[in-house]
This record gives sequence, C-alpha cells and structure tokens, in this order.
Amino acid sequence: MNTRDLEYFISLTKLKVFSKVAEEFKVSQPTITFALQRLEKEMDTKLIIRHRTHGELIVTDSGKQLLNHAQAIIRHFDVAKRNIANLKAKKISIGLPPIIETRYFPQIAQFLKERSLLNNIITYEYGSETTKESLKNGELDLALLGSNNPLDDPSIETEEIERIPFCAYVSKNHPLASEGKIHFADLAKEDFILFKQGFVQNESFNQLAKRNAFHPNVIFRSNESNNIMSLIKNNVGVGFFNSLVNTPEGVVKLDFLDEDMPMFVTNLVYLKSHYFNDFQKEVLEVIRESLKQK
Repeated sequence: MNTRDLEYFISLTKLKVFSKVAEEFKVSQPTITFALQRLEKEMDTKLIIRHRTHGELIVTDSGKQLLNHAQAIIRHFDVAKRNIANLKAKKISIGLPPIIETRYFPQIAQFLKERSLLNNIITYEYGSETTKESLKNGELDLALLGSNNPLDDPSIETEEIERIPFCAYVSKNHPLASEGKIHFADLAKEDFILFKQGFVQNESFNQLAKRNAFHPNVIFRSNESNNIMSLIKNNVGVGFFNSLVNTPEGVVKLDFLDEDMPMFVTNLVYLKSHYFNDFQKEVLEVIRESLKQK
C-alpha cells in the first residue's frame, strides 16, 4: 500500500467521479482505477461500487471503515514529514497561547538568543485548547499550555510552571470597581465580554456560572485580549481572565472571594511519544532554565 493510493481513495469518496479525481491530481483516469483495484485487492473487499442504474459511486461499509483509517494515516504521514523536516533544518515548533506568550516568551527569547537558538524557533499563537489539540495532532513539538487545574492527559508529558488565579475585569466607572474583591455571584446580572472558543478561561467561567446557578449574558467574544480590554474600559461589559493579562489604565481588576476557585495552571508540555534530537533537547533545556527564573 502506498499513501498516494489512499489519497486517491479519499478524494474518490468525496467527488464520486473518477475523471474529477484524475483531474485533481493531474493523472490519467486509469491511474485512479488501478489505485482502487490495488486497495481492494489488499483489503480483500469491495470499497466502492458503481450503481449501474444511476451511474453513481457508492462507498461500501468496508470503504467507510478504510476512509477513517486512510484520513488518519495521511494526517500522521504529513505530520511525520513536517517533524522530520524540522529535525533536518534544526527547527522546533512551539505553541504559545497569547496571554502565556506575553508572560513567558520575552524571557525565553532572551535565553535562546544568548545561545544563538532564537532563529531556530517557529512559534504558533493559538488559545490553549487549540494548542493542546495541535500538540496531540503532532503539529507542534512542544508548547506552553494553560489548563484549568493540573493538566491530566496520559499522552502528554507535563511540567507545571505556576498556578494563577482568575479575576474579573471592569471599567473604572463600573459600580463594582471600588469593591476590590467580589463573589462570582455578584456578576449574575452583568454583560460579559469573553474569549472565543479555544481558550481555557471559558471552561472555568462556565463552571463558575453553573455553580452559582445563573446563565451568563455574553454579548461579545474576541480572540484578542487587547480588544476585550478596550471594550471593558468603555464599560461595554465585564471580562473574565487569569491575572496574567495586562490591566490597562481605565480597567480595574477584581479578585474573587469564593472558596475552591479554579486556577489557571501554566505548563510546559510535549507528547510522551515525541522524539527530540540533540538540538531540540538543547532548546528544551534552555526553555526550562528560563522558566525557572520567573
């Protein structure tokens, strides 16, 4: 079996026309036919049948089963090619959620630059949940990751950095601004401005809303903390972040008085199955060293 046959097969299950698949890959139509025949011979089953009356292609149950595996194989093969390319080029890809990047990466960058390693770093800025999925998919070599309480995933090696409380953020003109500390329930009737999907703050926020028996009125979401802070400053709504975010002038941070509050835990993470060559091990050690200085 070769991966190109699988690519042809995946496309054929979507387009359902041999000639269109051939056109997509710029090959002859018999090439697609022979690829399907090879797969069916190797699997010892029919994968696709032609409905003679309507002239359409039907994916069999065996074909649907192979499709699931074929998509995974192609995805893992692409990841393997990318990882090997990084190894050969002495590159390492690092996931950095925006708020965590602001907190830790300046010092990491300083340490890497001092050892002439900074040019070898490829960074990707996603929310923590998206970063975690990208790591598990093999798209990243390692990541700085935020989690709600300690990260518990059997496939991921976790090195905890620190634990940070969540806070509410309001305009200096908001009635709660002078309180300093509040209970989460005090926010029940507020309008909220939160992150979009992919940020772990949302999970903690939803847990707290459920615990306090109210349905939050979220009026706007953004991926940019600066955008959210600008809206909070103008008293458009209330924000919920960990205390790592920079609090601009005109915005007030409020601590929570609730007991057993969730914590935002920052972690250095990588897959337990990931292979680090000597160069990548050096980068990992420099990052560890820089994080110890926080």
